[in-house]
Amino acid sequence: MMREIDNSKTVNSTDGAKYGNAMQHRSRVDEEHGGATSDEIVLPMLTKPNGINGSKNAVDASPSIWFVSLLTCSVGMVIINKSLSVGFPNPNTILGFQNSASVFYLLMGSHFGLFTVVPFNWNQFKPFIWVTVNWVIMLVLSLKMLQYNSVATMVTFRAFGTVMICMVEQVVFKTRYSQNAKLAMGMLFMGSFIYASADNGFSFMGYMWASLQISSWIIQTFIEKVATVESEQTKTGVAIIRNILSLPVITVMIIGSGETGAMAELIVRRDIWTNVALSSLLGCGLGLSTSALYKSFAPTTIAVANNVGKCVSIVVGCVLFKDHLGALQILGLALSFAGSFLYGEEERKRSRR
Repeated sequence: MMREIDNSKTVNSTDGAKYGNAMQHRSRVDEEHGGATSDEIVLPMLTKPNGINGSKNAVDASPSIWFVSLLTCSVGMVIINKSLSVGFPNPNTILGFQNSASVFYLLMGSHFGLFTVVPFNWNQFKPFIWVTVNWVIMLVLSLKMLQYNSVATMVTFRAFGTVMICMVEQVVFKTRYSQNAKLAMGMLFMGSFIYASADNGFSFMGYMWASLQISSWIIQTFIEKVATVESEQTKTGVAIIRNILSLPVITVMIIGSGETGAMAELIVRRDIWTNVALSSLLGCGLGLSTSALYKSFAPTTIAVANNVGKCVSIVVGCVLFKDHLGALQILGLALSFAGSFLYGEEERKRSRR
């Protein structure tokens, strides 16, 4: 499994000082939980002592478990959201339900000691305001993108975004990567280029939404990394904060997009209840896994892990949605797979040195 980057050695840029400090900082809260401050926010479902300050049953998974969780939830979300985007084209309403359910699941898990959080205060929420705004925009763009593109097209754009994240880390934050890691990024880029040149399902609107979504994702990767690592909250607490802050933004987007009647339609659409419920569970797991990994790993490593999940989605997507791939598209996707595998192997070797 991909190793934890020693960023105290790799980040040395003055312009990236804040980012570097965040990368070096490791949350002490998972081991030592301090007392509440005068600004403490008490959430009613977090009043059970074992749920707040830790429990013997609290989830404290290893990094490898969080990578597996990220992969599983990512694949499931892509497939289910693709289905929902076609059968119930109200992305803001779906997202509002998913995030509301995530808050409920995490609060209940904390209440019964499955997860660990510390008392909330307003200072923990402030760094995540703009992070959450961009996060909601990114998720809505993802649902919109899937209305016009195949799963394979989305995966290819994500691979291209991964390369861009690696370039930003090297150029702006002076993060050092080995030649093999750079070769892996090059394979991801070539795979994306080859696929795009042979995309039989090209749509201007589809590629426009995909470009906007990936741009938002690249920005999100860095601002969320800094906010998460610098936060005194646990990974579960961070996931709760993000989802709570997202709800007002989603409400505005529901009103602005004319989806005010969609919730009533959702209530009577029993044919999609199962998919909506599963998507909320997977969304909760994806958010929790992301928060956990941002505490310890560099953005490029997490981006590559995300890309692996999306590549796996292609296989399932082709079967379920009858997506057709030409020879060049298969070649491009194969290069993306190979690049992801090479990067993972390089990280594994470095972890053994």
